[in-house]
Amino acid sequence: MIVDSCKGSEQRIVEARQIVYFWKIHSTYLWRKQHLKRAMKHYSIAYQGGCFHCVQFGQGEHLLVAFHGFGDQAGMFVELEEALGERYTVVALDLPFHGQTEWPYETFNRADLLAVIERIRWQLARERISLMGFSFGARLALGMLPDLIPRLERLFLLSPDGIRTHSMWWALHTPICVRRWLARVLKNPTPVVRLLEIGRRLGWVSPHVIKFIKYNLKSYERRQRTFGCWLSLNAFYMPPFRFRQVIEQSNLLVDIFIGAKDTIIHRETVYRLMQGLANVRVFQLNTGHRIVGEALAEQMKGLFT
Repeated sequence: MIVDSCKGSEQRIVEARQIVYFWKIHSTYLWRKQHLKRAMKHYSIAYQGGCFHCVQFGQGEHLLVAFHGFGDQAGMFVELEEALGERYTVVALDLPFHGQTEWPYETFNRADLLAVIERIRWQLARERISLMGFSFGARLALGMLPDLIPRLERLFLLSPDGIRTHSMWWALHTPICVRRWLARVLKNPTPVVRLLEIGRRLGWVSPHVIKFIKYNLKSYERRQRTFGCWLSLNAFYMPPFRFRQVIEQSNLLVDIFIGAKDTIIHRETVYRLMQGLANVRVFQLNTGHRIVGEALAEQMKGLFT
């Protein structure tokens, strides 16, 4: 009986230690969540009749401006606060047609985003900035690169659209007049989706295209976002060879992060394009296209140590 009692006591001690351990983890999580909530700032920047919603976090002396992907919002970058917050003050924007940004125009261009970046830089009294872009946001960052090079410290590209993507070449090469026509006729997308389904069965249309169109034409807001970004796409176009040329001549430090399971980004092209550039590092994570998360945060922590 004494032996059984001792075993029972040991078991209770182990259970108590586990409870204390998990409580500490939970308490730490709640503290970090509450601390981050207090540290975050939300504000808007007025620009030519529009209003850009910004999310700001971090206390670092360097300024980092971040652009999210298509269909996302600025708040997605908050997951990187622990990795970036000591070195950077991060300002993430809701792009036009996204989140809480109010944009009354049909399209936007480089001059619009460059003007907002300049206002952020002036408002936070920074001479230089770093730039981060995820997916579609990376394409926008690449398009503005020649204009920003004189003030740019560092470039982070996350699952970067704009170098080469699978099955999305048609988006850039469709004539603007056709895009505008489609914006008018696709107020009821059902007939077009049926035609595309036939094309998919014949092997002419990628399943990715079907999935994208079905989701993004479902409501008025999604159609406005889709065609607003599509019509704006050419304003940010930069040929891959030109991107390499700019990076090579400027010696800008570039960190590229791609997912090993990403079915959208053409990884081989990224590696080939950046080959031989000492100022460019390419990191491959065990993720898909949506790379912004815990694994990326852990990888980024090592960049600044």
